[in-house]
Amino acid sequence: MLKSIARAKINLTLKILGKNETGFHLIESITAFSDFGDEVEIFTNSFCDQLEISGPFSKDLEGDNIVVKALEYFRKETIWAQPVTIKIFKQIPVAAGLGGGSADAACVLKMLNLLAPKARISEERMSEIGLNLGSDVPACLSGRALKMEGRGEKLSIIGGIPNMPILLVNPNIKLSTKAVFETFSKKDLFEPADENANVDVEEIFKNIGCNTPNDLIEPAIKLAPVIKEVLFVLRKLKGIKAVGMSGSGATCFALFEPNETVNVIKAEEQIRNYGWWAASTFLKGA
Repeated sequence: MLKSIARAKINLTLKILGKNETGFHLIESITAFSDFGDEVEIFTNSFCDQLEISGPFSKDLEGDNIVVKALEYFRKETIWAQPVTIKIFKQIPVAAGLGGGSADAACVLKMLNLLAPKARISEERMSEIGLNLGSDVPACLSGRALKMEGRGEKLSIIGGIPNMPILLVNPNIKLSTKAVFETFSKKDLFEPADENANVDVEEIFKNIGCNTPNDLIEPAIKLAPVIKEVLFVLRKLKGIKAVGMSGSGATCFALFEPNETVNVIKAEEQIRNYGWWAASTFLKGA
């Protein structure tokens, strides 16, 4: 039996640069992962494949599950037929800009690769499979601080990041990624990428302003005005370094100075008084 954590993905910055010939949006994003995530467990059984999902956000899942698709891709790639049971304790909010489904799929793929004897998939091929599942899956497979480009398939390791406390806040709403992107695209505000831009992780965290850049904040607020209120409340918290929204929302975050652990815990209690979901955690440093 294997156990792991499918860590929540956080887009610290996000630019939308255009669309490719297949209609996928092209992005440029500095992405990190938190210590917080879904708990994933997998083990073999003697009967048939089983997926068991529990936890506070299990009932919010709809439609075909990406984890089932990940298992199907793994079966096709390896011809490994041993039945497995996959258990997921769903703690990451659904449709929240934290890549919960992608994180789960990536986690399951990596665990299957460890569980299946003589059925190893290369890292490169794993990323190709991941991209077929979703644009965020390759980044989630890495689980490291990255610069994401293209659809999400162009990944650059940017090195270790500071061990910073972070507060994740969602106003208990699901927000369609497709709807947010469509709202943004109608305004045609695409900007070209700076091909000469270098990523210096120390400079990112040294110079980052109170508001982290995300091109999707405005369209997300148009669809869910409460996001504006969440960001306003987060800016008033003691000890923060930066405030932003992850991905297409509606989850927002407040980054705290490294020595502000007490303040982030107090902030979580304060945020819960608004009736919003909140989780205090740390950015994953490697």
